Amino acid sequence: MNLAEKLKEAKEESFEKWFERWYEEQDLEKKLINAASQGYTKYKIGIQEDYEDVSRFSDRRKYLNRRLRNPLTIEKISIELGEGIKVEYIKDKKSTNFLGMTRYYFSDWIEITW
Repeated sequence: MNLAEKLKEAKEESFEKWFERWYEEQDLEKKLINAASQGYTKYKIGIQEDYEDVSRFSDRRKYLNRRLRNPLTIEKISIELGEGIKVEYIKDKKSTNFLGMTRYYFSDWIEITW
């Protein structure tokens, strides 16, 4: 096995371990059932809100955000939740203009709809 294959295997193994722990910890099925019983048709897993300063995130938070933004996470959540549930990554960018200065706000999340 060459180095590239070893790196790929290590990355995949690490992701699988992280996802299993994270998914179990989230108890998403219970949260979705609770949201549906309250009349909601979607559930949002926030990654970064537009008012948050990324530079102030802890290393743990940065790690979690990197994992949540990984397309494999969306795919795995979709597989775990099954048919009839739509899972997608959403990225939003807003701007405000004050005295000729433009400020951009960024937020992203995983949205689960049923």
